[in-house]
Amino acid sequence: MNDKKHLLFMQKALRQAELALKKKEVPVGALVVDSQGNILGRGYNKIEKTGCQASHAEVIAIKKACKKRGDWRLDDCWIYVTLEPCLMCFGLIQLSRIKRVVFGATSELFGAGLGDIVSGNIDSYKKFYKNNLIIKGGLKEKESVDILKEFFKTIRKKRKVRGEAKIKVLRKGSGEVVKTQK
Repeated sequence: MNDKKHLLFMQKALRQAELALKKKEVPVGALVVDSQGNILGRGYNKIEKTGCQASHAEVIAIKKACKKRGDWRLDDCWIYVTLEPCLMCFGLIQLSRIKRVVFGATSELFGAGLGDIVSGNIDSYKKFYKNNLIIKGGLKEKESVDILKEFFKTIRKKRKVRGEAKIKVLRKGSGEVVKTQK
């Protein structure tokens, strides 16, 4: 696939993220595409709706792709995700035999460390990283980051309006836990 196609598919993943944003979900979108450029599955986060962390965009897109293909094997498929997959989703991507991962923004907090793999630093990932998996990061990164910032800015505003204080947990040497408001 050429760069123009990659941009098009990432734009479609961003549209999925926008749907999540409208539903007050963390705005992450995913798309599974076969080697001919056919979209097999789309998904966006539905964690709040389902009340379960297994409802990540990647999981939903992969489930739909498997159903459409009639097989759990997604050989030669690409997955486009607006945010670097977490370890759970990265494991699912590999188990599903997806060959290529393209993501927008990196996730320092929950990402599987794919940014390190993209930059060639795979020593710590050799146990679970298939070397034939192609990973490309940073495609439409600004747009992916912007939609996440918009979501979290809105969340912070709502908390401030409702007067919710941030609670900080401190652990004392004796194992005692003290909660303080910021």
